[in-house]
Amino acid sequence: MDSWSHFRKGKLSVDRNFSKRVITLMVMCLTAIVVLTISLATHFTPANAKAVLAVPLCGDGSAPDYGFSYDLQQSHWTVGWQDYASRQGVTEVDTVFDRLNADSIAQTMILILPQEQVGNRVNCAVHFLRYMKLGLSTGERKDNGVVFLIVVEPTTIDVHYGVGLGLPDLTASDLTALNRAAEDAYQPDHSMDQALLALAQGFDTVARSKYAPLTSLTPPPGRNNQPQSSGPQDTFTIVAQMCFGVLVLLLLIIGGPFLGRGIPFDSYGFGSGSRGGRFGGGRRGGGSGRSGRGN
Repeated sequence: MDSWSHFRKGKLSVDRNFSKRVITLMVMCLTAIVVLTISLATHFTPANAKAVLAVPLCGDGSAPDYGFSYDLQQSHWTVGWQDYASRQGVTEVDTVFDRLNADSIAQTMILILPQEQVGNRVNCAVHFLRYMKLGLSTGERKDNGVVFLIVVEPTTIDVHYGVGLGLPDLTASDLTALNRAAEDAYQPDHSMDQALLALAQGFDTVARSKYAPLTSLTPPPGRNNQPQSSGPQDTFTIVAQMCFGVLVLLLLIIGGPFLGRGIPFDSYGFGSGSRGGRFGGGRRGGGSGRSGRGN
């Protein structure tokens, strides 16, 4: 009887020591993964990421993504405004473009980029229209997407457009005049808000003079109320997910063989084997993004 008692005590002592070693190893692995995640996220700064991935300038890319990585569902019809315009300004633009979209006249977006990120400016507007899949996919107003590109230069802006095949009545002279009006509105005070409003309101006037609203029982796909997604995954998110996957794999490799026999965690708070016992409204295109011309 005494020998059996000594045997049980010795076995429990061995099991406890083994359990402690397994937990220590898991903690060390987790610490190493966290350190690796932080170091990689620090290394992949926007500048380094650009150098490593060699992202093409806007207008110099090719299908299917043309070098873009924007989320196809945006919170505003204006993209890239954060360093140049106010939220109030882009919200006023949303009001104008929401009505144009609801009336099935046009799905319109504005892309703002600094000049060092733009190659061929006409292609940039057209490529963004295709990438965002602007325009209705069917019906009388199929391919009614429009993009205005605002290139920010040191003392001025340069505005270009891309227009879908479904809006043939919007002439080059109409759209070019809108571009120049936006540039003029920007110039006195270098106010991007003024340029955006001039562009949106001017386009609203021109588009409605050429196309009447269409009534439909089904809302246009660009005006949905799905929650906005988190956007394109940045490098940190991707690295974190990879590291989490590695952690799960390590836990399965280390702990898997011992799950069947049980590990008595007594003093670590996990329970003891001997005692029994977890993006707002979105704006997006709804068609193929086919574009016929730009300027």
